[in-house]
Amino acid sequence: METPAIAAVPAERRSSAPLTAAIGLGVLVVGALFAFNSAWYEHWYALFRVVHVGVAVFWVGGGLMLTVLGLKAEASDDPNEMVTLARWAAAVGERIFAPAGLVVLLMGIAMMIHTDLGWGRFWVVAGLVGYALTFALGIAVLGPQAKRITALAESKGPTAPETLAAISRTLVIARVDAAVLLLVVADMVTKPFS
Repeated sequence: METPAIAAVPAERRSSAPLTAAIGLGVLVVGALFAFNSAWYEHWYALFRVVHVGVAVFWVGGGLMLTVLGLKAEASDDPNEMVTLARWAAAVGERIFAPAGLVVLLMGIAMMIHTDLGWGRFWVVAGLVGYALTFALGIAVLGPQAKRITALAESKGPTAPETLAAISRTLVIARVDAAVLLLVVADMVTKPFS
């Protein structure tokens, strides 16, 4: 006896976007409350610092996560995984990391305007040079390379020597970029040669 096939009913897709937005708004409100009740810093400086550090954590952490995923994909010997990572890196690089880097820069400038530290200090100059280097690498090299990898994978295939070579080069550049970001973090935290 045959049992009738049950028609597949697509599961209702629920977006977590409203919940995520509410959580984000809550973090912003509490962060602003903390900033405006800081005993250590002037209120606006504290707010700029909260945004600067919070977005820098997001940017640097995201870059490090892509580096770790790149190492994992490289170790898997699955070219499709590498190409998928390149696609994701291109998307987040353009839409998330580039704007985040700009916010970090603007908040850093706002903090400097609200202090009398001076722009000539080593740690300020080193931070700006590191920022410029990593921002330029992301915009001029990593983003276009990720798009190139996607195009090569589609036209020549993910296992083509050209595709694999482009992936390998991009992963090395991404590691240099992550190292520069970590050095900027170390510079900002320690403020050497002050």
